Amino acid sequence: MSNKVALELKGVTKKFKKTDVISNMDLKIENGEFLVLLGPSGCGKSTTLRMIAGLEKPSDGQILIDGKDSQTISSVERNIAMVFQDYALYPNMTVYQNLEYALKVHKVKKEERQRRLEKILETLNLKAYRDRLPGQLSGGQKQRVALGRGMAKKSKVFLLDEPLSNIDVQLREKARDEIQSLHEENHQTIVYVTHDQLEAMALGDRIAIINEGKIQMIDTPDNIYNHPANLFVAQFVGTPQINVLEVTYQSEQILFNEHPVLSISKRLKDIGIVPEEKLFLGIRPEHVIVTHEQTNQFALPAQVEQVVDYGRYQQLTLNLGEEQAIKAIITNNDFRAGDLGYFSFIKERTLFFDHVNKNNIEK
Repeated sequence: MSNKVALELKGVTKKFKKTDVISNMDLKIENGEFLVLLGPSGCGKSTTLRMIAGLEKPSDGQILIDGKDSQTISSVERNIAMVFQDYALYPNMTVYQNLEYALKVHKVKKEERQRRLEKILETLNLKAYRDRLPGQLSGGQKQRVALGRGMAKKSKVFLLDEPLSNIDVQLREKARDEIQSLHEENHQTIVYVTHDQLEAMALGDRIAIINEGKIQMIDTPDNIYNHPANLFVAQFVGTPQINVLEVTYQSEQILFNEHPVLSISKRLKDIGIVPEEKLFLGIRPEHVIVTHEQTNQFALPAQVEQVVDYGRYQQLTLNLGEEQAIKAIITNNDFRAGDLGYFSFIKERTLFFDHVNKNNIEK
């Protein structure tokens, strides 16, 4: 991946009526990068994609494509392919004709067109539907045609808006692998919108997490998961969701419900938290230790409320009283609902967030 910037948003704001859907967004996407825009429904990710595509105009700010203002260049210069969430297929064209149309417009030779399209039809399980019209297809089949059309074009910039949402699980994995292969083969700059965090983590070189029109964090999947910028990012990424407990720092220890759960580490001392300070402690379920006996002074008792057995591991819900519960992922698979267990945390994997602004105090 080169360091040249392919796309840049500079102070981009988008208003609908008087409401900011996107608020003063800055974003640089490198040439050949696979960037995923991830966030809940209504956060502004699809609007951002439509502005990059030129389908919506920013209310303020600039969108640069290869350093040129997107408002001043032609659609040919943009060299963008987009897969729409609502398919946008030509109703009077067959599946094959829909796939072929953009290649004909761009004067791709017939032999090359056939070679590309045969591969796409096979990859997306569309061979049996090549002569059907969109009106004869299911929603999932239409979405696969829309995805195939974008894949066929091999444009410099490829924009995808929730392209796999209506595709069944087995085909979704295959299509996801093909999108990755396409990226590795063609070195396209890809901007991919999804609300599915697993999809985002599997595909993205970097992920931009958006909430309420603002980028909360942009980083690699590893850093998003293990070093989230704030509580929103920590809670949005991860299944099951991260456990969050309100704790207090006192006498060189972290207390939960007045019981010590951790000794204070050098890393927290160095940050300068003060005695009696309230914090949010975040701990991923796979970093919660559950034992039948109290193995250390920080292990606290809790009743196992629910067990979900996934074969390779168990997901436990532990009742902490006062309508509080935490989840744990364990691999010894020997707990039953109703058992008493003792929980503690892998100290190095704990995260701490400011009680007021919810930011990670170590970022």
